[in-house]
Amino acid sequence: MNSHRDVRLDSENDIVVAPFFDAVSTEAGDPQLNELLRRRHLELRHAHRHQNDGGPTGTNIDVAMALLAADQILRDRFPDREQRHHLLEHALVEPLADITRQATESALDTAEDPFTAMVATARQRETYSFGPRFVFTHPIDSDSEFVSNVQHCFFHELLAGHGAGHLTSILCAFDANWMDAVIPERHGFTVDRASTIATGGRSCPFRFHRTGREPIPAPPAP
Repeated sequence: MNSHRDVRLDSENDIVVAPFFDAVSTEAGDPQLNELLRRRHLELRHAHRHQNDGGPTGTNIDVAMALLAADQILRDRFPDREQRHHLLEHALVEPLADITRQATESALDTAEDPFTAMVATARQRETYSFGPRFVFTHPIDSDSEFVSNVQHCFFHELLAGHGAGHLTSILCAFDANWMDAVIPERHGFTVDRASTIATGGRSCPFRFHRTGREPIPAPPAP
């Protein structure tokens, strides 16, 4: 799984924030908006400098504050919160959708055991992508089923602290890019998330479960 470059909103933010701001400016129909977004982003990041201990925490602050900056800048132009939410979600998710799905699918297709590879990646992300300000538990951890349960979400903590907890669900939507790349018939397992903290759940349980069938090799490339 590590042979492919990670494309996630919780890592490598230099390839997330810039495309996001570009997409917001395009969707809003104003190329000049990009500079306003960057300025507000810098202000918000600076306000959280005391929380930035480097590593994934700093990256997660960058991403969350980019979303908050965009929401604040767009409020006058798009006063309807639902409309603004839809624009921001589309701008965050779509620019990296194809590359994220393709990278995840390719990594699973080439893994000897896709389920084991995905579980290993999930464990690594807890430490190296999300970091110490997220809290995870593993209520189920077996050879056939694994649950990576987010009990405390730093993204939600940051956004809720600015009265914008409703924006967290936009970050959650990004996960569909890699979750949709899991093809049960091909990879031999399923992945789901029954609830999210962003929508009022007590936790975010990512559940990986073997189907009981042997994975089917991916078709050869054309």
